[in-house]
Amino acid sequence: MELSLCRSSLSVMITIFLGLFCVVRGQQLVLKELHTLHKWTNLSLGDSLSKDNRFLPVDVDIEYGDEGRHRTFLTIPRLGMATPFTLATVVADDNAVVENPRLEAYPSEEWHVPPNNCSGITSAIRTYIDECWRLWVVDSGQVNSIQLCPPQILTFDLVKDELIQRYSIPPEAYTPSVSIFTALVVDLAESGTPNRCVGGTAYIADAWGYGLIVFDFLSGRSWRIEHESMKPSDLLSAGLPRSSTSQAGIFTVSLSPSEVEERFLYFHTLNGFNEVMVSLDLINNETFWKSPNVSEVEDHFQILGTRGIQCESEVMDQSGNLFCSLISLGALVNWQESSNYTADDLRVVAYNPHKIKFVTGLKINRNSKGEEELWALSSQPKLFVGGALPQNEVKFQIIGCRTADLLANTPCTVGATETTPTNV
Repeated sequence: MELSLCRSSLSVMITIFLGLFCVVRGQQLVLKELHTLHKWTNLSLGDSLSKDNRFLPVDVDIEYGDEGRHRTFLTIPRLGMATPFTLATVVADDNAVVENPRLEAYPSEEWHVPPNNCSGITSAIRTYIDECWRLWVVDSGQVNSIQLCPPQILTFDLVKDELIQRYSIPPEAYTPSVSIFTALVVDLAESGTPNRCVGGTAYIADAWGYGLIVFDFLSGRSWRIEHESMKPSDLLSAGLPRSSTSQAGIFTVSLSPSEVEERFLYFHTLNGFNEVMVSLDLINNETFWKSPNVSEVEDHFQILGTRGIQCESEVMDQSGNLFCSLISLGALVNWQESSNYTADDLRVVAYNPHKIKFVTGLKINRNSKGEEELWALSSQPKLFVGGALPQNEVKFQIIGCRTADLLANTPCTVGATETTPTNV
């Protein structure tokens, strides 16, 4: 058995390095200095009882206000009952602090205790900030894989920091203690559409349940979509338990720009090399997915192309640029929606193995000038398999860059530092 696993691991490593060669061939890898907004050698949640507990933030979002003011959000899923809060912001007085800034509960501490109180937030795992000053939150309802409460989608008004809507995901849409939500993206109607900011459609990847959950804000209804392409690839997952990261299915969700006439939803599995596309109109057709004809959908899920290598989180900007972080290889690659999807069409826009580690959160946020910025939560991979690191080593960091700087290969700048000096 051990020999078999060794051979399998060697085969996987060879495949990964061949894939990296395919992606970067003809491209000179030059170190890209990304901006570090915050980093933690010791992530404390401000509670003396929590000092010896293990906290693993998995998602990040940056909210910009007037005159460059910003607020940083983190999700910290509960791995134990002692975790004092699970959705956090960096304390306003620490916005300019790079190393080990303090965190505080959002929207208040009362929302987070006790963790089995299903009227609060049990375990926040994903966030999304839309263009209408709303924060969408996916709460898994789990503590250390124990399903204490139903998963829910919470929407907060970021101006008043008040709840707008709460939606409990119905039992038929998830698998208790199995479903883990690894991506959230929200789509709004086109600019200028009446009542644009009173609606929205959320798309949630269920990586270990192998499905996609679609939620319509206005109707208050949801539906689940499953397809073979949402299951993990056999190449890297054979013989491994379902809890293994190699058994993760659909890991990402990205959407074509809102102003494009024919729009698609894109996704890939964590261990797969292919990118999959499907018509967004079809995904949004609730009637179809709840009809007997749902089995006829096979031809609508198309393999866009292959990278020849794994990538983790992905996000698409409003110009049709899809960014993806390559697993454990310290690089971000870019693909333009109007081009073919092959290794020759993928471009490395950032290479920095010191900062780009295991990226569990990748977002596009607009700064106060309306410019798009890419932000990533980058963590040491060892932490996700129970490993330990030296006390003074950086465990987590939030790194960013204007998308225009990434695409033009110019020095990284971000709006968060234009009115707030930092010591980076």
